[in-house]
Order: sequence, then structure tokens, then C-alpha cells
Amino acid sequence: MLDTVVFDDPKAIAFFTNEMLLVKLNAEVDTLTKQRYNIMGYPTSVLVDKEGNEIDRFVGFGETDEYIGTFRNYARGIGTLDDMAARFEVNQNRDSAFAIAEKYKYRGAVAEADQWYDRVVAMGAPTDSLAGEARVAQADAHLRAKDFAPALAMFEQIRADFAGTRFAEDAEIYRAIAFGRQNDTAQAIAAFSEFLDHWPESEAADYAKEQLRKLKGEEPSE
Repeated sequence: MLDTVVFDDPKAIAFFTNEMLLVKLNAEVDTLTKQRYNIMGYPTSVLVDKEGNEIDRFVGFGETDEYIGTFRNYARGIGTLDDMAARFEVNQNRDSAFAIAEKYKYRGAVAEADQWYDRVVAMGAPTDSLAGEARVAQADAHLRAKDFAPALAMFEQIRADFAGTRFAEDAEIYRAIAFGRQNDTAQAIAAFSEFLDHWPESEAADYAKEQLRKLKGEEPSE
């Protein structure tokens, strides 16, 4: 989407011609750059200064105006991690704490992300909606960092604490994914099967079925 929607847009072409230099890299090939900037998901756009130090990043997709506007703000020091942390000290609220946690998460700074996710939960009811969002995101941070044991423990606890909710549903599918990523085929098969038993109408049901076919070595269904 970035290539076909944003980077081909005349507004983006003008922006990267006149205001910033765009360098596109394949992180699966340029692994040293991936490691340097702790790329935790794709696509990720990192704004750096002249010395290559990160100012901030944009993770995921966005429309051209949002994308350009975000980087213009970053260049002015607006909406960066440092800016958000400073504003939090003046006006402490859970949404801001969650946003800061997400910043750390996508930088691969899991320990710092943990502190801020824990803060989100501590500032409100332990099983309210934002606590659920924070706890799933926190477990996902560990999953992305390949910290499988704590990720699995967190997903398991979310299943218990948020039984019957979308947070439990998310925790179950991520739990199955975690088993798959640590190459525990038997556990992954059991977890995806359990997910389908519990959440047969889930939007992730087709994905779970496809993963089961792959794990079992079955041919795709017609």
C-alpha cells in the first residue's frame, strides 16, 4: 500500500523531493539495518537525523496526508516519543501511557514497553477495555521479540481474566501463533484447534484453518 498508494502519490513525490530523502530497504535482505533500528513489523518507516539516529517511526499503513503530516510533525519534534513522554508528565492519562508503550513496543524496547503497559493497567480497572488492549499488546510485544515463554504466559492469563471477550479471542489466536513460531507443532495444532472450537465464527477462523492445514501437511482445500 505504501508503494502503490503513498509513494506514487504526487504529494508524496513532492514531499520526498523537496523536504526529506526517502530510502527504501528490504529488511529481510538488509538485516544489519533491521537490527540497528529493531524493526518489529512491516512496513516500518524510520525518520533519522543526519547521523542516522532515530527521531521516530511510522509503523503500518496510512493515507498520504496522514503519512506526510506525521513526518512533518516528527521533524518539528511533535508526536515523537520524547514529546509524548514530556507531555505525559504534565497531563497523565491512560491513553497517553498506552501510546508511549506502543512507541517502545515497535522499537523493540520490550522492557520499557512493559513498564508503560503496566502503568496503563494500574491507572484503571484491571479488566476494563483499555486494560485488555494493553495486556494483549504487551503480550504481542514479547511475541514479536521472540520471548515466547512470557508471551504464552500472558496470553494464557488474558484468556482467564477476560473469558468470553474479544481479548480472550485475541489471546487464543496469538497463543496458537506463538506455539507455531517456536516450532512446537503439536502445541500449535492443539491451540489452533482449540481456538476454532471456542471461536468458530471469528474473523480469524479461516486463518486458523489454513494454519492447521499447513501444520498437518495437508493440501489446500478446493
